[in-house]
Amino acid sequence: MARKPAAEQSERPLERPRAEDYSWQADGACRGADPELFFPPTEEEAAVAKSYCATCPVRVACLAFSIERNERFGVWGGLTEKERARLTPAAREQILRQAAA
Repeated sequence: MARKPAAEQSERPLERPRAEDYSWQADGACRGADPELFFPPTEEEAAVAKSYCATCPVRVACLAFSIERNERFGVWGGLTEKERARLTPAAREQILRQAAA
């Protein structure tokens, strides 16, 4: 099959990357904490990281950030990677809606 000329290969206009807003990170309870705390070797060792998240004013934004990016490692928004993996699609959608509000 012959290839189309480059100009015809995509009829969609080029999409610009959307501007990311990371301003919520400045308000994180974990700001200034040792990042290693949030990447514990086992689920059982996540308690210290989760204690930061329990009092965090941007917990939902952090959790939504990890869900949007399919973050595979660490504690984000109070949940470990295994806990995030167990979220139902409906729960994920609710978290994303809460963060957008």
